[in-house]
Amino acid sequence: MKPTLIVTCKAGSEEWCEEEIGNVLFIHDPDVKVVRTRYPGLLLVYSNLDPYKAYVYALSSEYGFIKNIIPIHLHDKFSLENISKILEIVGVGERIKVKLRIRGKRGLSKVLWKHIMDLLKSKNAVHDPRSNMCLYIEVIDNDLFIGRAKC
Repeated sequence: MKPTLIVTCKAGSEEWCEEEIGNVLFIHDPDVKVVRTRYPGLLLVYSNLDPYKAYVYALSSEYGFIKNIIPIHLHDKFSLENISKILEIVGVGERIKVKLRIRGKRGLSKVLWKHIMDLLKSKNAVHDPRSNMCLYIEVIDNDLFIGRAKC
């Protein structure tokens, strides 16, 4: 199984969030696993489902404790070189809203943001805060998660 979703919830309500997302996805994948990270309110969902299908199934329900659900299309160890994998899911000339979140690494935000903007530029794509399509780049300790979905 691979990580397919990142789920954020209100800190302190992780147990409820695990149950909420687990119940929705279990119907489609009985092997689904919801794992808590060392960060309050941050869960990783492992599934045999395609990330897009898992995301669609997850969005089909209403939740009391879950704040956000992000699909994971690409997962790798964190490195500047691996950040270039965003180009696999960004179209030429696309206007996309970039959402970058870094946990467990200090002082990277500015360097990483500039690198991402340069990568987009290489494909004639641009960060547009008004776009309804988001590129999610999540760094959690030594792992890199990249996803794409409507904002």
